[in-house]
Amino acid sequence: MTAMVGRHRRVLVWDIPTRVFHWLLVTATVSAFVTGYVLPQWWLGAHRWAGYTILVLLAFRFVWAAFGSEYSRLGSFTYSPKETFGHLRGVLMLSPRHYIGHNPAGAAMIFALAAVLCGLVVTGLLTEGGEEKIGPLAGIASYAVGDTAKTIHLILVWTICLMVAGHLGGVVIESWLTRENLVAAMITGYKVVPASTHLPRHRRPHWGAALASCAALIGGGALILVLLGRMPPRGVPPGPVNATYLRTCGICHAPYHPSLLPAASWQAVLSQLDNHFGMDNSKLPAAALVEIAGYLATHSAEAWDTEAGVRFRIASESEPRRITSMPAWRSIHAAVPAFWFARASVGSKSRCVACHRDAASGRFGDSKISVPMGERDQEPRGESRPTPKYPGLRP
Repeated sequence: MTAMVGRHRRVLVWDIPTRVFHWLLVTATVSAFVTGYVLPQWWLGAHRWAGYTILVLLAFRFVWAAFGSEYSRLGSFTYSPKETFGHLRGVLMLSPRHYIGHNPAGAAMIFALAAVLCGLVVTGLLTEGGEEKIGPLAGIASYAVGDTAKTIHLILVWTICLMVAGHLGGVVIESWLTRENLVAAMITGYKVVPASTHLPRHRRPHWGAALASCAALIGGGALILVLLGRMPPRGVPPGPVNATYLRTCGICHAPYHPSLLPAASWQAVLSQLDNHFGMDNSKLPAAALVEIAGYLATHSAEAWDTEAGVRFRIASESEPRRITSMPAWRSIHAAVPAFWFARASVGSKSRCVACHRDAASGRFGDSKISVPMGERDQEPRGESRPTPKYPGLRP
């Protein structure tokens, strides 16, 4: 565990599980940020798995804090406020006390990062469950809860970005003041300390207890999430789309999901079939129209607690019958370049199914967006690409 190097002693501080955890957490956190806030929205599936990876890693670290080796255990980096402020005072005076394991400032950052990461996982699950109506919390979270969680999630994202910047700055400053290469120590596991440094009794890891606890915590948590995931999504009316509606309206275009217009707008659509967006559909069978009207009245936007159902309840004052004139549609698609809709593989703004693979379900999930590009659908030269705005569609 230790070896003499001149007047110094080379000490194994960070065991292999701790080092593997650290770098996997770094990778998962960076991946979550890139797939969630840099890449297009259809990368949110990868973002979701990065979040699950962070959850598993945190569960392991909580267990390892109880059963790991000496410097991985919770007791080795739990300090009083007095010790923490004393250490910070030493840093400001450029003469901090040397610690073999985590120093008080580093320990405080670890606790804060763990708390924020837990908050990110929870708000992420609530967001996908409430807004996207997918995941283990889809049967519990309402759209309002998911929308609020999304705001908190974004705040926590920028909070952890600042914390990571502070953590990296602390590593640089501490390495300079103590003449230690802390990054190398987290790679090799070893630190070089003065030979006179008192070393505590080195407690070895309890592998059996750690493995059993990990299996119970991670396995039990996964089972709970799976069971929750079997619940029907909250605010999503059960049953298939009305067959008469699909058959009648599908003759000319892909039938739009009923949650895309409020009841009053659907009523206006059916009452003006003699001028149905440039077509005369007034001779449709009366029985079919009655059935369709009843279906749309009970399955309009007001009946859905999905993102589309909630946001599309407010119709356009000038064109209440047109989905692409809805304030929500314009807001969501504000960052989409105009030439995307002109692509032969898309066709027009009204062809939802071209990009939304789950349009028929009414969920319009961000991870289900797939913008097609044909051979002659390349981006025209000189076309400016607008800056995406959160939470709209990002090109």
